[in-house]
Amino acid sequence: MLILYDIDMTLLETNHIGIDCLRHAGQSLFGEGFTIEGITFGGCLDPVIIADMLVLNEIDPSEENIQAMRTGYHKHLETLSKTQSVARALPGAHDLVFATASHHSKPTLGLLTGNYPETGTIKIQAAGFDPALFTVNAWGDSSPHEKPRRSHLPPVAMELYHAEKEVRIDPQSVVIIGDTIHDVSCGKDNGCRVLAVATGHAGFDELVDAGADHTVEDLKDTDGILQWILGDD
Repeated sequence: MLILYDIDMTLLETNHIGIDCLRHAGQSLFGEGFTIEGITFGGCLDPVIIADMLVLNEIDPSEENIQAMRTGYHKHLETLSKTQSVARALPGAHDLVFATASHHSKPTLGLLTGNYPETGTIKIQAAGFDPALFTVNAWGDSSPHEKPRRSHLPPVAMELYHAEKEVRIDPQSVVIIGDTIHDVSCGKDNGCRVLAVATGHAGFDELVDAGADHTVEDLKDTDGILQWILGDD
């Protein structure tokens, strides 16, 4: 079994520090008038978010400019993380990660997230998670397609699983845990099971309507969630 956790508003919250660092990066590179007003963040991929920011500000979304924004974002977040807490775990997240990582059935844990690996890892560590627990990771820059979408990430994770285990995994043995309708759709588009958690901006009913296989208000019910993930209910 492969269990793929989203990061922001599923495992942890940053109080918009990541968004502030992206804004800061844009202003540092392109001037104080750089704005992010109207940009959608939840469930989106960092490369797409940055490209949308550049277009909004009438700046060429070239690979060079996207990489400059990425570097600036990482630099600002890393600097902040040395002087303050940039993330905190959401209720139940630590217990569920520990329960899945230590279960006798030995599921493989990973991350499926819109974050870049360098900034996502900073957040994970700041919230007290051991990045080494997550061995199969589909990051925001992992899509092999020219126009990246979140639905491209589960196949990436399944290929990584195959490379690690030397066995193909049935999509029904892949569980995606996330807080947005995009987490739901990316799982359902690829035949995976989806656990939706209403700790982000999407409400419980919205996640149910999006087609999540199971929806919870938060991750506090470790035993109940674990039973569902493992198919023991």
